[in-house]
Amino acid sequence: MAGMANEEILRKLKELVPAFDLESFVTKTQKYLSCEDLTEAEYYPVAKFSDEDEDFIWMACEELWKRLVPDRPPVEFVAEQVDNLMEEMVKAGQNERWKELYRRSREALDLICRHTMEETLSGCRLRRDFYEKLSKTTFYDFEGLLDNLMRNMIGHEEYERVIDVAGVLGEGLGDDIFLDFKAEALFGIGKKEEGERLSQEIINRNPDNPWYLLRAGGYYTIYDEKDLSRAKDCYLKALAVAQRHMGKPDGKEALRTAYMKLIYISYETGDPDGAERYERLLKALEAKKVGRNDPCPCGSGKKYKKCCGRDVAPEPISPSPDRRLMERDLLALKQTIEGKNFGSVEEMNKYIREMNQGGKVPHWVPETPLEQAQSLIYEALETEGKKRLELAEQALKISPDCADAYVLLAEEKVDSPDEALKLYQSGVEAGERALGRKVLEEEVGHFWGMVETRPYMRARLGLAQCLWALGRWDEAVSHFRELLRLNPNDNQGIRYLLAMTLLEMGKIDDLEELLGQYDEPTAAWLFTKALVTYVKQGDTAEARKLLREALEHNPYAASYLLGEKKLPRVLPERIGFGDKDEAVAYAVEFGPGWHQTEGAIDWLASVTGRRRGTWQGREKSAGIPEVFLKAFESEDRKGRPKKQTGDGQAE
Repeated sequence: MAGMANEEILRKLKELVPAFDLESFVTKTQKYLSCEDLTEAEYYPVAKFSDEDEDFIWMACEELWKRLVPDRPPVEFVAEQVDNLMEEMVKAGQNERWKELYRRSREALDLICRHTMEETLSGCRLRRDFYEKLSKTTFYDFEGLLDNLMRNMIGHEEYERVIDVAGVLGEGLGDDIFLDFKAEALFGIGKKEEGERLSQEIINRNPDNPWYLLRAGGYYTIYDEKDLSRAKDCYLKALAVAQRHMGKPDGKEALRTAYMKLIYISYETGDPDGAERYERLLKALEAKKVGRNDPCPCGSGKKYKKCCGRDVAPEPISPSPDRRLMERDLLALKQTIEGKNFGSVEEMNKYIREMNQGGKVPHWVPETPLEQAQSLIYEALETEGKKRLELAEQALKISPDCADAYVLLAEEKVDSPDEALKLYQSGVEAGERALGRKVLEEEVGHFWGMVETRPYMRARLGLAQCLWALGRWDEAVSHFRELLRLNPNDNQGIRYLLAMTLLEMGKIDDLEELLGQYDEPTAAWLFTKALVTYVKQGDTAEARKLLREALEHNPYAASYLLGEKKLPRVLPERIGFGDKDEAVAYAVEFGPGWHQTEGAIDWLASVTGRRRGTWQGREKSAGIPEVFLKAFESEDRKGRPKKQTGDGQAE
């Protein structure tokens, strides 16, 4: 379509819509925001077309609209530009091109503001009709995108910009989430009293929402001079609200966050007893179950049902679906768009967007024996017990090249790394046969982006983990490196396993090189960078600076590394950004490396002003480490820290 001249488009349109007139078309665009609305109201009722020609009418009208009325484009064109920028932002983030990510973020925000806001005599106002139409037309989560753009602007201290944009959005939509961004930005530029007033208005309008209180408390600890007393007051109020609303979907997470904030404040204000009390409550919250007649873990001496469990509603437990099942949907989408002659990526995205908006959910139809076997694996992932294994074995009878069948059997059937090793090795060989030499050689760097490569990647990761558990570390490292070469974006979290192994092997130069390849604010990277700097330089100012930055990110890790606190018997399934679970996971994974590095633990004790306790080392013959199974059992590393957003969801 983009390559056709206006005359060609008009000639074809007149065949389908004999009454089509270019001059009246331009006039009609003034009545509509969307080309879809225009075509459905003005042209489809009088058109003569087959199913094949239906899409041409609206695509042609959209192209003509873009060309002839460039100063007032249809919402579809703006949505397409937003989607393209979003794709560029995703790529920049995956490749850690942070300057480009910021630049694209600015472009996206400018684009959205240019078309959804307008200047009036009384000031800037929101074009709400265009905004709502745009939010439904973009392929990506539009509200989520704006939320991230606001955070990005605040992160780069563009407070004035946030005040302007978030203010217009918040007032135009009646949305307190945007107004809360404005309140934070007011704190950021030093207008504390104005920010307090706005924040309090938001809190008053949302008495049952603890997250606004938690965010308000954070403003007193982040901006200008710290006001820990005001922050604590906000956190205590948030705690009270969260306790009253434990039955809500994010009630437990809000309560957990409130406890963590109060632990931090208690330590900062020199109240270790208070910190310990909130830690006990947090531990009780995260425990599997505290009996209603059991002593309350807060230490009050009362029964749990008479104390902290008084307002706690029972939380339903529902198992999360296996993330591998998402691949079936990706295969269905791929199958749906195959054979379509799209003129561009934008055209393909538009087709997918229209399909999603119409509620047409594609279903994957396996065609080859390998696909039929893989379909049985997806079915197995939705079942439990003996049936699960039967389906995996049935899949291998249909196609011995089904790598995921070997992976599932290794996960579910065997009792030792030696047995698992054989199955994972067979899975790797099956994956190599299924993919073929051409894919293995030509798609290096793009693995995992191709759904078909994922079973092979899973099998190879399992093989590497078994080799690690059996003490064959050089072989494990070789596989870890190859997995990163195939997929530098590292959707499987290989870099953490490799970093841990290189540290324990004492390969500091290799570890330093790996740390330089990924820039991330996690305990795994921050503490390990500090340790590497200490090994290379000794107790220098730079090493101490890096360690203090790591401690600021996660204040709990040092206690576990030093042995002051015992590691729990049950390791966390998920970890948060800078929380105790992240500290536990880091101590389990990297603690042995710290303790075998000469002088490292004494240096940690010296910098933190703490004393060494009794370190719990892990046994190397105990099979595959539990933390591997917990943290890396899915393709998107469960253990990767995630910040909490204002509504309690993970970013």
